[in-house]
Amino acid sequence: MLWKKLSVGFLVCGALSLGAGCSSLRLGAKFKVDPMSAIKIGHDTKKDVLHKMGQPKRRSIDSEGRTIFTYMWANGDGAGQLCTVAFNKNDVVYVVESSQ
Repeated sequence: MLWKKLSVGFLVCGALSLGAGCSSLRLGAKFKVDPMSAIKIGHDTKKDVLHKMGQPKRRSIDSEGRTIFTYMWANGDGAGQLCTVAFNKNDVVYVVESSQ
């Protein structure tokens, strides 16, 4: 009885891992807004960007102490977008770069 439960458990785990390994990888979701038109350089602050775009995938700080947010999504079929938003020392946007 116990060996039947174990063998079924291994079979189910094997099927799930095989299905996950063969499926396309999705990363994040499409951006809520178009970053190039919604984020205003020299006007928007970190708080504004977080409100418009949500939490970034990566936050980093460069050698001069400026914050950089990186947003990304991919649908697993070759489409996706990467957006980088950099802030100056006053936490105001000074660079928005978006690529597909």
